[in-house]
Amino acid sequence: MVDVAPAPAPEAIDDTPEVATARSGRHVRKGSAPAARPRHFPCFDGLRAMAAILVVMVHTSFASGFTLRSSAGIYTARLEIGVSVFFLISGFLLYRPFAASHIAGGASPAVGRFWVRRFLRIVPAYWLAFVVTSYVMHANKIRPGWHALLVYLGLLQVYFPSQALTGITQAWSLCTEVAFYLFLPLFAALVVLGRRSDRHQLRRELVALSGLFATGLGLRFWLLHLHSPLAYVMVEWLPACFDLFALGMVLAVLSSWVAHRGVQPRWLSSPVMPWLSWLLAAAMLWSVSHIGVSTLPLEHTAPGRGLAQEVLYGLFAFFLLFPAVFGPQRTGLIRKALQWRPVAALGVVSYGVYLWHQAWVELFLRWTGALFRVSWPEMFGVALSLAVACAAASYLLVERPILGLKDRLGWWTGSPRAR
Repeated sequence: MVDVAPAPAPEAIDDTPEVATARSGRHVRKGSAPAARPRHFPCFDGLRAMAAILVVMVHTSFASGFTLRSSAGIYTARLEIGVSVFFLISGFLLYRPFAASHIAGGASPAVGRFWVRRFLRIVPAYWLAFVVTSYVMHANKIRPGWHALLVYLGLLQVYFPSQALTGITQAWSLCTEVAFYLFLPLFAALVVLGRRSDRHQLRRELVALSGLFATGLGLRFWLLHLHSPLAYVMVEWLPACFDLFALGMVLAVLSSWVAHRGVQPRWLSSPVMPWLSWLLAAAMLWSVSHIGVSTLPLEHTAPGRGLAQEVLYGLFAFFLLFPAVFGPQRTGLIRKALQWRPVAALGVVSYGVYLWHQAWVELFLRWTGALFRVSWPEMFGVALSLAVACAAASYLLVERPILGLKDRLGWWTGSPRAR
């Protein structure tokens, strides 16, 4: 998945203390430009749309048989890279308020409010999709019994090898996301202990995130040496994905520092920067497609190759996000394309697209009986269109109304309305 936390725009709002410092215009030095200080990161809905489309493409290209019969299959098999984009988006948007507060010396966001908002954003829409796709559409293989149902509803299936590939199968990334939501405020509280100054905190943040990055890669490398059902699912657990979230969190720290100091290097404002960054992202995708990773899903990957795959996935997402974090956000073709209304609208409902698309792929195969023998564009078009329709209905009828509950629950989460 996924933001899967594809959370809507509120997570991108920068209402932290460093905004005031940035607006003052202090720290402007020769050779530096005033820092771009958007209160909102307007390209991120477009990035979510891209990530969701990549995930739909990888599933439909395989189920249609395109990945297996075409020489381009080495590329389409790697479009699972969209999940890495979702993880970096979560790392950036969710950690940035913490990082900005840490660097500016302000109060950290209220943990209770953070967890309540995450619950309201993720769980109700997932429950709806799970119930409908499992018991109405009968598109999911599920294990019977109340214990199994509680595991599915609790987003715990990734911790049980017998259930990891059942239910909404792509929801494994949601299990990892939920673990990240629980982990993030605890990590933030530890890294800010004993804060001395903004520069000291910047160094501490970057050192801590370097450790998180190395831990994720180290655990993944170790797990890929093991050959057991538990090890196969453990590579999807949060600790083995720390590296991806850490890269997004690094962007959050650097973005907060730039805004806090009120300046940025001139090259960040260059119109060439977005193109160069995306060219590097394309190079990462090309590279990971040529290191010999199997085009079949769930195939075991040799440890060294698996480590290279993980690093390249992370760098792809890093360079994809970079122009959406730094530089003037209303200029340039790339940023304008990400903010184009149809693209941004798809990004708003991208969480639902992620949840619903695989069920429509299964029903398409059931209707046509054409597993591995159908046109990829046809399957992709049908699955994406029906998933977008379900996602839009879910967002308008369930997700957006439920998100309104966050203020009513503010009495114990630190919401201003509760005071």
